[in-house]
Amino acid sequence: MPFKDNTLILDGYSLTIEELIRAGQDLSIRVEIRDENWPKIRDCRKLVETWADEERCIYGVNTSCGGLVDHLLPKDRDNDFQKNLVRSVATQVGKPFEDSLVRTFMIARANSLCRGYSGIKEKNLNIYLDMINNHVFPLIPRKGSLGTSGDLGPLACIASVGFGEWKARYKGEVLPGKTAMEAAGVELMHLNAKEGLSLINGTSAMVGLACTVISEARNTLKNSDIIAAFVIETLMGRINPFDVRVHEQKYHPGQHATAMNLTRLLTGSGMAIDELELSLELQAVLKKHDGISVADIPVEDAYSIRCTPQFVGPTKEAVNNAEEVLLRELNSSNDNPLIFTEYETFIHNGHFHGQPISFAMDCLGISMVNLGVVSDRRIDRFMDAAHSTGLSPFLCKEDTGVRMGLMGGQFMTTSLVAENRTLAVPASIQSITSTADFQDIVSFGLIAGRKARKIVENTNHILAFELMCAAQAADLRGTEKLSPAGKIMYEAVRETLPYLDYDKVYMDDLETLKERIESGEFVEKVEEAVGELLIVHKKE
Repeated sequence: MPFKDNTLILDGYSLTIEELIRAGQDLSIRVEIRDENWPKIRDCRKLVETWADEERCIYGVNTSCGGLVDHLLPKDRDNDFQKNLVRSVATQVGKPFEDSLVRTFMIARANSLCRGYSGIKEKNLNIYLDMINNHVFPLIPRKGSLGTSGDLGPLACIASVGFGEWKARYKGEVLPGKTAMEAAGVELMHLNAKEGLSLINGTSAMVGLACTVISEARNTLKNSDIIAAFVIETLMGRINPFDVRVHEQKYHPGQHATAMNLTRLLTGSGMAIDELELSLELQAVLKKHDGISVADIPVEDAYSIRCTPQFVGPTKEAVNNAEEVLLRELNSSNDNPLIFTEYETFIHNGHFHGQPISFAMDCLGISMVNLGVVSDRRIDRFMDAAHSTGLSPFLCKEDTGVRMGLMGGQFMTTSLVAENRTLAVPASIQSITSTADFQDIVSFGLIAGRKARKIVENTNHILAFELMCAAQAADLRGTEKLSPAGKIMYEAVRETLPYLDYDKVYMDDLETLKERIESGEFVEKVEEAVGELLIVHKKE
């Protein structure tokens, strides 16, 4: 689904994660629905109204919801009920999500509703689009969603602003919902049978968050490969274990992609070692001495260097799998009941359940922990003079002992590895029954997404310190020996902080490096020099 004249055209079937994230972050992009979708949207609503007039017994049309599903409601109370439904589940707490994420949630919901299976009125769906395009950002506190019956609480925060209640941010100011809508020139919604339910009974908040996590994780993975290569050469690691001929003999697409990336990134390095040349040198040592001798440098590297493709590759595959799951969910009708105009029938179902998203986010979060683990292990090799092939202890060459060098930075990385491990406890298996045992098995998909995002953020902090260590080591060894990619990264780090021949508080520098990692700046610079870095390798 292409952008057209800076407008994202939704059709409910072909929205990509990249398009969703771009439209969520870029307020200049308008969001519209494909013209061909509107007839089905109208026909779907017409069926709902016909059944409401006939008093057909349909969930959310003329019945109450949740634990009160056995209560049948007269048609003349439909507006009261739909608004009360939204009000009753708007029970989120905590710090609100950022506006760009709220916009992402809303675009994801509009994409689902425009498929024409949910029964919302054309007018109300257009009001929803007007809220997006006029930058009305309902406040959505981030905690409290069960992730089953969808994201009832988060989506209810949006719907309640739609009919003039709760609160929204408009032009940077938090206003009552009605005031924000009036200031933006957006008409208020009038909800009838099923419409409140259609607006809130879906997975669009956890989908929007999960898509954001996937986008951020992919950026972290590319930065991880770039930083790993920079570290490997400044630790004088061997290049041969990354030879793609090796990885074709045990083919895993993430592993193979990592090996290809590292090979390209290390090309031209005068620091990284060719083990075939090293073998000849060690052969000479062996022949020179009579009996057992000890080489200055071992023939193989530690696992945290040599096994980088095998260790990082599965993480890439977990992110790739999560992306496939989220693409399906993003382009789905995920509410209940669904209205099938082609068969003139409705079907009660459980499409609102967030278990696929919750499980995908748990797997992604668990896998991302490993990036921090391997980064911290490589950092430890910089710290320990016995394992750094000639570097000063704690990368502190001048006034060692009076100065502590970079010793303290590892306190932070080790702490964040531990924190990430606690965050990796799965949310998708924590189901607790609720709503008088009606919602008796729940997904906690939004929790899983929030935890996975925090793991990605923590990992970027760890990578920032590893990057700082590699630049310090490059200065100690001589930057003229760096690979082209290594020189790009060295110069980029030195834009933030100098070579440290004195001790200083460098917390702000770490935050800056972390922000630069998250911005994608380093990936863009390096890819311009070596070509696109792969997340997974697709075998021909």
